[in-house]
Amino acid sequence: MILTPNEIIKKSLNEYKLGISKGKRDEVIKYLDYYSGVETDKYIRQYFDSDAFMEIPQYKTNITKKFINKMSRLYTVGAKRNVNKKYDEMTMKKNFKMKHVEKMTKLLGSLAVGVFFDEHDGKEHFHYVPVYHFMPFFDKDMFEPYAITYPNFQPVDDAYNTQKMTYSYYDSERYIKFDQDGVIMEEVLNESGIFPFVFFHREEQIDSFFVEGANDIISANEHINITMTEMQLGLRYQMFGQPVASGVMADQNLARAGSNEILMLGDNGKFEIVSPQGNIDAVIENIKLQLELIALNNHLYITFSDTGGEVPSGIALKIKDVERMEDYQDDKELFRVFEHVLYKKEREIAQYNNISLPNADNFKIDFYDVEYPMTIQDQIMQDDFMLKHNLTTEAHILMRDNKDLSFDDAVAQIAENKEINEMLMGDFAEEPKEKEDSMPQMEEKPEIPEGHHMHADGTIMADEDMK
Repeated sequence: MILTPNEIIKKSLNEYKLGISKGKRDEVIKYLDYYSGVETDKYIRQYFDSDAFMEIPQYKTNITKKFINKMSRLYTVGAKRNVNKKYDEMTMKKNFKMKHVEKMTKLLGSLAVGVFFDEHDGKEHFHYVPVYHFMPFFDKDMFEPYAITYPNFQPVDDAYNTQKMTYSYYDSERYIKFDQDGVIMEEVLNESGIFPFVFFHREEQIDSFFVEGANDIISANEHINITMTEMQLGLRYQMFGQPVASGVMADQNLARAGSNEILMLGDNGKFEIVSPQGNIDAVIENIKLQLELIALNNHLYITFSDTGGEVPSGIALKIKDVERMEDYQDDKELFRVFEHVLYKKEREIAQYNNISLPNADNFKIDFYDVEYPMTIQDQIMQDDFMLKHNLTTEAHILMRDNKDLSFDDAVAQIAENKEINEMLMGDFAEEPKEKEDSMPQMEEKPEIPEGHHMHADGTIMADEDMK
């Protein structure tokens, strides 16, 4: 059932106040905090006494970002879309934005991306806005929202209330900004009639619109922070052992212990240093186990304390990375669908702004495969094979080694290099000839037949004639 904007505003505010939406929003904020690595200490304070952090700072490590980035590989080396030159000009920053979209989708599970048309300095381009926490609203299809609301913060003048909760509403007809009391602060008609949002999901949806995010990684990150903080507290309190005196009265004053101090304990007194019983090695091994389990769960692998040795070949890495490659192929198929939906939205928006783009049925995207390290000899053999069978060009090989070059720049560079090399080779070919010409010429002595002698004037005569 389609609700009116006012009904949606009322419903979203009620759900937020009841904690339904707030719980999801708090989860999203927590995941983003762990990914960014800031303010994560607030999530483990409840597990320690308040006095604990007067002794040491809380331990904060960021394995979340490391894992999420390793899992997000589609846009690492970019993607190529076969549309036209106009589209390329309008989407120059798209691969960069999509790299962030992929990471946030892996982290949060589901992500909304707003697509907006913008014109600056006479240049037209698309603007992509990720929305991390949102409430979708559906009609008949539970996987196709027709409207969304999402919270944002609005600065106010009150010095004691620097942030005021506001919300945004979008559908195909209007944009509305409203506050926590449901008061409409701004309303703008959407003249294009296009709902400007596309939704990305970590995996295929089954029975719910939202897909679970990286809960296992966040939980492991939190456990590691707790464990490391506990270990640091133990080292702080017990690294050098606990001084213990027995056989003396509690109110008896004792001199401070030290190598240059003499303790007077009396006849029955005893002084000793009690060493801690904690096993730091066991704590470290526990942390390693948590990391390895999370890596295994996400088809990654971890090696600790690499001390050198032979560097694995590209083939060895591929064999080791086989499960991850399967995930990579699944991600390519999933994001191809998302990219196709996104292009249809871009085409509609472009058409409204009098820009013609090709039909969406012909849209294709090519994700560049992640390259594994190769030896120089293997790379040369592969490049020769690819060139021989017309599977690549010299320009594309140069672009692979120099990411800053365009195709036209690479072609021009190769032509220039060829011209210079031919000129230099020509100089080298002429140099030995010049040297040869400068050498003094030696006359060859004529061959003298048997029974003949050479006369003083250079003539050859038979021995009989000379008599």
